[in-house]
Amino acid sequence: MGDDDKRKAFLKGFEEGLKAAWREIGSLTTRGYSSTELMVMAKSKMAVLYRDVEAMESRLVEEEGIPVVGGGEMPTRKDIGRRGAYLVREPKAERVFELFADLMRDEARGLCITRIHPDDARTRYPLGDAGFIWLSKSAGKKGEDMAVAEPTALVDIASAIAEFAADGGNAAVLLEGLEYLISQNGFASTMRFLQKVNEKIVLNDSYLLISANPAAMKEQEYRLLAKEVAGEI
Repeated sequence: MGDDDKRKAFLKGFEEGLKAAWREIGSLTTRGYSSTELMVMAKSKMAVLYRDVEAMESRLVEEEGIPVVGGGEMPTRKDIGRRGAYLVREPKAERVFELFADLMRDEARGLCITRIHPDDARTRYPLGDAGFIWLSKSAGKKGEDMAVAEPTALVDIASAIAEFAADGGNAAVLLEGLEYLISQNGFASTMRFLQKVNEKIVLNDSYLLISANPAAMKEQEYRLLAKEVAGEI
């Protein structure tokens, strides 16, 4: 396909996307939704756009046998560039585990900090020998590959991440439960926690993958978080 054909194909897709968006807006406004309700619905839609892109790519591959080049946000290792922290935009923590598993396959040392119980996470995803810090208010003992941390113990969690990253570098740290941490500590404290952790991650040539749902956060707060990281996926 020549440059002119590529340009025409892009503009055609762009036009169709705009038409679809305005048709959706027109349909919703006729149903009596308020401006606030429309904004919430729009944020929720944008948070899961990658699923529509993935579905379209699968359809094109099946129909034409040719994968889409330069498509949407696919859960692949190539989405991650330089070392540092990344926000993985998703309504539910799924892609973040897939990206984390990719890093571990590339021989990164793994540490998961999650609200999901480690046994459940290991059942769902190929996490190998990754260590775990389970965010829970339930009492628990530290095991060989699992510890339990109160969600308000941000200093202890940050120290654990810093020690793990410093122990040879090339670490991959997964954080699932960002909204939970914010609800328990407030945004300002959680922001300071992430800034401190990000510094340690960068200094030790490592990765931090943070599952984040923009629709579940205040827009200004999400933007502040996005400014602190190496990129969004």
